[in-house]
Amino acid sequence: MKQITLTSPSKINLFLEVLGRRDDGYHEICSIVALTELCDTIILERRTSGITIRVKDPKVPVGPENLCHRAADLLLRHSGVHGGVDIRIEKHIPVAGGMGGGSSNAAATLWGLNLLYDLGWPHEELTCLGAELGSDVPLFFCRGAAFVRGRGERVEELAALAPRWLVIANPGMEISTASVYRRLRLPLTSEKAGFTMRGLVESGQEEAALSYCFNRLEDVVLEAYPPVADLKQRLLLRGASPVLVSGSGPTVFGIMREAETARQVASSLIESGIAAVACRTLEKNPLFMT
Repeated sequence: MKQITLTSPSKINLFLEVLGRRDDGYHEICSIVALTELCDTIILERRTSGITIRVKDPKVPVGPENLCHRAADLLLRHSGVHGGVDIRIEKHIPVAGGMGGGSSNAAATLWGLNLLYDLGWPHEELTCLGAELGSDVPLFFCRGAAFVRGRGERVEELAALAPRWLVIANPGMEISTASVYRRLRLPLTSEKAGFTMRGLVESGQEEAALSYCFNRLEDVVLEAYPPVADLKQRLLLRGASPVLVSGSGPTVFGIMREAETARQVASSLIESGIAAVACRTLEKNPLFMT
């Protein structure tokens, strides 16, 4: 095999609680994550040596700091493969948007190189490598929805969630995850609500589970970035429920009951200059269909 094309999905946090700062500098979290149809495309092509990145989006770095570059370097070194890779990234997921685009791209790179070089590594081993790259990378090796704890490295696959229509919107700014965590003032918190939501998902009570949707980081983002707060309000007024900031933002998503309503809301936001898309949550991670 000389070349492989992979679909790299985005994620939304249906639940995100921050439990405190760890001794290693990371934050302990409890999260429930769903994957969405808003995806990037990663095209990997074998080369004799070296790693190159090609991407049209000027906001995406093409050097060693790129997560795909780091992923390729890590896997090639660990595997002892004598070869390189050309990585082409077609971006659709907002950059620094709270949807895990860079982490998903890194996971797709590890997955694709495993196939491209016929290494035969199980996805559990790829998950361990991914944890070395970033907290969000491991969840993209799940088959679908996931229950995430620790700093993000403890990932448990959940029962498949039925596809739901979303409007995903981005006000056109980038937010540093680190800056959001620096502003966060934690009350006394626990994982209880997250475990309750997980139990409802596992027992098929999805409507009840959605009543537990929550993001501890959201208040910080809404206060510091008024355009994000305005965007959330607009989605609420158009009937989306629940509406949440995904991760550390600035992307906002709202769950819609009907496809046509989702498309209409997305179109109205686009007409007003907001980047928006109507899409569904995914039952299955497209990496497992590669």
